[in-house]
Amino acid sequence: MEPPKIWREKRERYLAIGIQCQDCKSKSFPKTSFCTKCSSSNITEYRLATSGKLLNFTKVTSTSKEMNSYAPFFVGIIELDDGIKVTGQIVDCKFEDLQDEMRVRMVFRVLARNGEEGLIRYGFKFTPE
Repeated sequence: MEPPKIWREKRERYLAIGIQCQDCKSKSFPKTSFCTKCSSSNITEYRLATSGKLLNFTKVTSTSKEMNSYAPFFVGIIELDDGIKVTGQIVDCKFEDLQDEMRVRMVFRVLARNGEEGLIRYGFKFTPE
């Protein structure tokens, strides 16, 4: 029996690890076995920057059953200081406080729970600096 995908990708997700191509120097996330720009397999692991700017955001009010306890919540596109763009939940603020181009930092939090006694998934979210 193969372990769930969440456990196989735990290290990359928990540590926010992507790749950097040693040939074209591009960076990408999530981690892959080849460069997404030039297809080279000459890559190394790369730890993402932990802060960046909020490019765009929205409020989520209707969601899946496992995320209902978090609704409403805010999701944004963040351009990290290393140029990589990621999507993430924005926490510890009010919707009216969010602005395009505002500075945010990565924090480690619970992403979701599968029921009261089920699997707890952790990962990164973002909070205003």
